[in-house]
Amino acid sequence: MPSPSDPVAVALFGLEIRWYAVFILLGVLCAIAVLRQLARERHLDPDFPLDVAPWIVLLALLGARLYYLALDPDYYLGNPDQAVNVRLGGLTVHGALAGGALGLYLYCRYRKQRFLTWGDLIIAVVPIGQAIGRWGNWANQEAFGRPTDLPWGVEIDPGRRPPGFENAETFHPTFLYESILDIGIALVLIAIVRRMPANRFWREGDAIWIYMILYGVVRFIIERMRTDSLYIGPWPAAYWVSGGLILAGGVLFMMRRSIWPGAIVADIPLQSVNATND
Repeated sequence: MPSPSDPVAVALFGLEIRWYAVFILLGVLCAIAVLRQLARERHLDPDFPLDVAPWIVLLALLGARLYYLALDPDYYLGNPDQAVNVRLGGLTVHGALAGGALGLYLYCRYRKQRFLTWGDLIIAVVPIGQAIGRWGNWANQEAFGRPTDLPWGVEIDPGRRPPGFENAETFHPTFLYESILDIGIALVLIAIVRRMPANRFWREGDAIWIYMILYGVVRFIIERMRTDSLYIGPWPAAYWVSGGLILAGGVLFMMRRSIWPGAIVADIPLQSVNATND
């Protein structure tokens, strides 16, 4: 699998549009399109995703960058001009999830919408955006794994190879592996949110907790193959966060059926979908 020699997709009148941005934008648009259909099926306002998307995307990008900066503070304190340079990457999924969740919560409070109802629908399409956005890593020749001779190994330019692997030419395309697994997560969550109104087993927020578990597992597996992980102590930062997601997702799923009972989706009257959560 060859990598592009130029991360710039289009250059017009001195303005560069990079593949990284193209894939992220395409992922956002595809996710919104599916989300609007899910909203229609749930008898929710299909235009709400269009209204909330700018806030989610803005805070997701901010969270993604701040998390990345926090993992290497010494470098960015010494090179403050690089803190806002995201043209060649430097955005983290975990930071984006935190920022996007905050954006959704604040906007739902403002619009008096049920945060967990929309949270379930939005988290079901988030993996679609992730799956497409991961191809920005391919364009930037980053987030790849260890060397491999497998036919689908990705070619990495000498200047982009990590220390110790200068003589290797092809590496595991971990971005591709995660992209495929993200599509699998999306299919599972979309099936769940479509069944929620017809099955009394499901409670508000269940899709969120299940996503936390599934993506935590996927990211933990993928991170074991990476060569460019950022570390917190002896382990990659993604290990800590993924472990936290798995634990928190499992605990919250059980709590909603015990000490913190959640609303059963099938029991929520249609007229109450515009009300904030208790």
